[in-house]
Amino acid sequence: MTGRFATARWAVVTEQGDGRWQLSVHDEADDELGTLGLGVEGSWDPDVEPHVAFVLVQLGLALRGSDPWREDELGDQRAPVLPLG
Repeated sequence: MTGRFATARWAVVTEQGDGRWQLSVHDEADDELGTLGLGVEGSWDPDVEPHVAFVLVQLGLALRGSDPWREDELGDQRAPVLPLG
């Protein structure tokens, strides 16, 4: 795979307040490759988590593992990803 997210290893979702969320994609060194505002509001589960998975597929990425999401030390949701294809 080539392109902007070819080296992606992590998806990080941050709550921005008022039910708004932001998705950022990071590489192995945890450098940010890109950030997107999500067009969905609500609680992480059940509102946001499925939307994030859909957006990742549109970016050419897939979540790795059957239950990949974990809260990191900053309180963000973090999951490993792999490029599709």
